[in-house]
Amino acid sequence: MKVLLCISLLLPTLFIAQNLNRVDKHGRKTGHWINYADSAKTIKLFEGRFRKDKPKGTAYFYTNSGVLDRIEKNRFRKLRTTFYYPNGMVRMSGNARLENLPDRIHYYYYGKWKAYNDSGRLVKYYYYTKGELTKTVYLDKASRINDSLITALNDIDKDFTAHNTRLTDSINTNLKNPEKYQAFKQELAFKDSLSFAKIDRILDTYGYPGKAIAGDATAIPFYILGFAPTALKEKHMSKLLMAATRDDISMKSLAFFIDKLRLAKGEKQLYGTQYYRKKDEYICYPVEDEAHLKERRASMGLENN
Repeated sequence: MKVLLCISLLLPTLFIAQNLNRVDKHGRKTGHWINYADSAKTIKLFEGRFRKDKPKGTAYFYTNSGVLDRIEKNRFRKLRTTFYYPNGMVRMSGNARLENLPDRIHYYYYGKWKAYNDSGRLVKYYYYTKGELTKTVYLDKASRINDSLITALNDIDKDFTAHNTRLTDSINTNLKNPEKYQAFKQELAFKDSLSFAKIDRILDTYGYPGKAIAGDATAIPFYILGFAPTALKEKHMSKLLMAATRDDISMKSLAFFIDKLRLAKGEKQLYGTQYYRKKDEYICYPVEDEAHLKERRASMGLENN
């Protein structure tokens, strides 16, 4: 009797497992579907239900690391959609729709969407017409400033990465062609200088943009300054130190930055982060005031090996 009871309890699970990710005779998705990011099927990318390729009920979408990204609730041809921050707070919510066109499926937002900061405070409204953003209404002026700053930082980062990737590849391809090699190096230096100038203006205008106003984009100025000329790094060092005290930049990363800068100026490093290789041995560049090196490293969150 106990055996029969156990089998009966397992049957629903077995039934569900056997009926996942089905298609009908026309090749259309039907029933319960789960997609995974890994072969071990431990990280979900999607979970939901379909009928004739159309979503039904509630669907869950995840990032490649398995963190919930959005939930869509399908009701009367309307997708009530909610996006989430990695911390689980609501990022955006509103309505979307799927249209079956002759050549494709058209997914778009429409109507009024609410946007929140990562603390859960409503900061603005978006208005969409068939997927086109037609109006943004900010609930305070700071939100407008923050959005403009974040957009500017992301654009600088995108351009800096794109031109460095393209031109570095071109330089490496033309190592045996001096004329092209120099031309690509000059172009790289010029385009880099434009990115450095934009970051310089932002830091002059806003100071170092912290997480409170720049969100994830707060790391961009520090990253790009890492490639900048010595004079520009020195100009904004006080801002970087202040940002590190606010935890907008990690102390450990700043220690590496400072040591590289000091070596570039022909000075001894402070935190012992920089080494060079001689045969099979790594040798630390000269360090100032070695007697207090451990204390300085500890203050920056560095291990004392």
